[in-house]
Amino acid sequence: MRQTVFVIVIVGALSATAAAAQVASLNADAFEAASIRESSSLEGDGVFRINPGRFSVVNLSLTSILRWAFNVRAYQLVGAPAWADTRYQIEATYVRQNATAADVRRMLQRLLADRFGLRVHREPRAIPVYALVAARDTRQLGPQLTRSATDCSQPAPPATDGARPQPRCVIFAGASIIRGFARTMPQLAERLEEIVGAPVLDRTELQGVFDFDLRWGTEGTRDPSIQSPEDLASLFTALQEQLGLKLQSTHGQYDVVVVDSVARPTAN
Repeated sequence: MRQTVFVIVIVGALSATAAAAQVASLNADAFEAASIRESSSLEGDGVFRINPGRFSVVNLSLTSILRWAFNVRAYQLVGAPAWADTRYQIEATYVRQNATAADVRRMLQRLLADRFGLRVHREPRAIPVYALVAARDTRQLGPQLTRSATDCSQPAPPATDGARPQPRCVIFAGASIIRGFARTMPQLAERLEEIVGAPVLDRTELQGVFDFDLRWGTEGTRDPSIQSPEDLASLFTALQEQLGLKLQSTHGQYDVVVVDSVARPTAN
């Protein structure tokens, strides 16, 4: 009884304003309600959707969900279990109509902790890094890398004679292909990063925008990430032959999110 009275007295010593602020802070970082279930589809593209008061995850793996929740790239997530490839559907609601993407990420982190038992920590680690550089001392561009005269700050000219407009100011990446139209070298490096699963730093010193068409390996799979050493070697060769660029291996220190523990989600 004495212990109970003591606790009540201490809590009562907090001002009503401070207590209300604590409750508001907790509620601000939590979804009002959430439903989680495994996805019935193992194929197709997944998506995150944020609408006022509502957040959805459609057909995405737990690995992808973790990466989005902590705003990290693939190489910055360490220790996820093999079953993290399982895809999920999440439907959640929240009270704050003006919540930002950063707010929703915090809510998702709390949901993962509550329903998946997720525990993580952050730490710096030395990891493999690639530098994108010119392949030749002459800095000659490859046949499929050309400078573009497109000014992306200006609207596209209207198509004439019913012709289909040409792509401009975009980049497409898929299995064994990257095509860019008036894109920069850092933008190419970013797409290569997604494919090789490691940081790619632009060290080409090439300024301005370019058109490029890079193809390697065997097309036909939907997964754009490198699947084997042979695929990686094919990409390296294609970069040199087609774009006149290459990837040099080095190391760098990056903050990573380490998964300490995670379990399949509890029932709704």
